[in-house]
Amino acid sequence: MKNMRIFLLGLAVVVASALTAIIAIPAQAETITLRLATYDPNTSTTVSGVPIFQKVVEEKSKGRLKIDWVGGPEVTGSKEQPAAVKRGVLDLSVAWAYVLHVPAYNAAHLSLLNPLEERKSGFYDLVVGEFEKKGFRYLGRMHFGSPFAIVTTRKAEKPADLKGLGFRTSGIYEPIIDLVGGVKVRVSNTEVYTALQQGLIQSRPAPMATVVAFKLYEVLKYWVGPAFFPAGNTILAMNLRKFNSLPADLQKVLVDAAEETERQLIPLKRRELDEAWREAQTGGMKRILWPKDVSQRFFNDVMDLSWKRVKKRVGEDLIKKMRPLMVK
Repeated sequence: MKNMRIFLLGLAVVVASALTAIIAIPAQAETITLRLATYDPNTSTTVSGVPIFQKVVEEKSKGRLKIDWVGGPEVTGSKEQPAAVKRGVLDLSVAWAYVLHVPAYNAAHLSLLNPLEERKSGFYDLVVGEFEKKGFRYLGRMHFGSPFAIVTTRKAEKPADLKGLGFRTSGIYEPIIDLVGGVKVRVSNTEVYTALQQGLIQSRPAPMATVVAFKLYEVLKYWVGPAFFPAGNTILAMNLRKFNSLPADLQKVLVDAAEETERQLIPLKRRELDEAWREAQTGGMKRILWPKDVSQRFFNDVMDLSWKRVKKRVGEDLIKKMRPLMVK
């Protein structure tokens, strides 16, 4: 009987020790997965920052947070992605169409700073506030450093040489067309090549990556004058309610990861531009530089007209706050 009591006492000690050990094991934190879509397919350089962002988020969160890149415009149309984020169908998206929801962001392409400089100037914080008013959390830029080039079939050695040419038109670069006296022609991206072949248009202002992606250098032989709008308007934003529902440390992970992505993108975008221009040159495209004073005057005129254009959507008061934060 005594031996039985000793045995039962020993068994109780073993069981208690085992339970204590089990309780002491910290519960594995559940991974939170966020759904992200992009306005361009994953093969485009315009979204080359997304894999960087995914990796940095996973590393900084130690696996507690995962970004599931569910696809591009085939999942949700480019123009509709911000609305899908606002409804919670998507958690985040990389898109240009936030300009349709957040008036202040219509001026984003006019910034002369890189994203890290924007964070120091106060522009980033101002934009975060404007996005929050519309139910989004602005995280940062995802495509920049790819300025719009005036690419044309004509060897234009000054702005006046572009007068009367047919331009594929889009809101962002209409000031360029207006200043040179070009003719605005509505042509979809996929039909530009054919329109150029048929002579319907003779110019298509575009980032060099777009020129290369659509092989426009086969029909557009000249890059003339200065480049414009290197900041672009493609950004990463998140559903505000979803962002606020995350623990504070994971909110910080997303904010810090976006900044680190911007840091890594600065040299990457420079390489992408250089590679695209080399390919365009191999395809026969040539660079026509205008006299420095002519080029600078034309650049300033385009920027001034662009600011007047966006003021109609943004409002004069907000422009006065934003513009000083977007220049060196």
